[in-house]
Amino acid sequence: MSSTNPTVTGKNSVSGEQIRSYVERYERLEVEKKEIGDEQKAVMAEAKAAGFDTKTLRHCIKVRTKKPADYHEAQALADMYLSALGMVTEPPLFRAANRIGVDIAAKESVIEALKNFVPENGSIVIEAGGAPVRLTRDKDGTVTAQDVVERPAPTAGSAPQAGRRNRTPQDVPDVSPDEAEALGAQAARDNIPIIKNPFPFGDERRPRWDKGWRAGSGNGGFGPE
Repeated sequence: MSSTNPTVTGKNSVSGEQIRSYVERYERLEVEKKEIGDEQKAVMAEAKAAGFDTKTLRHCIKVRTKKPADYHEAQALADMYLSALGMVTEPPLFRAANRIGVDIAAKESVIEALKNFVPENGSIVIEAGGAPVRLTRDKDGTVTAQDVVERPAPTAGSAPQAGRRNRTPQDVPDVSPDEAEALGAQAARDNIPIIKNPFPFGDERRPRWDKGWRAGSGNGGFGPE
């Protein structure tokens, strides 16, 4: 008999305890999911009572889960489509490039033109006829261009177990607050979304990682001070 078959306890029967354990584990996760959903609704209700628009907040939460390059690409496409519909005059990238006389179809020309828009000690990601390119300005003001390399997706065997709501100590880097900030900056340069902060809530290194990510991405819209 294959090891994947359920435990047989008698003629044409299986272990009731084994089945019950699976059912009860699943039911417990269903209860936890409902409790989490209720808590999220309570947070939004509190924000609404404070005068904030919850639709916009939900949009911000969704944006924070995206990779920076994917988000900026989606924004550029939305501007392009709205422009085609006559709802905006011209996409921001086209306006900026046209003001300095750049052929938008020429990738190298676009890269050279957009170097002027890279913030001090920051970076921007663009996609112009190929793989995304990150433009980074160092402390001396020099701008360098580097292709954005996507990290491989984790294998099935490395996926977290169902029901694990908190990070284990092995998941949290053993670093100082300054090192956590450096890790955040590197994560932004590696095109990792800010929502992937590896430090748990309440850990003093979590805001430092966020701070480093914002500095590395050059885009404060992904994470407030």
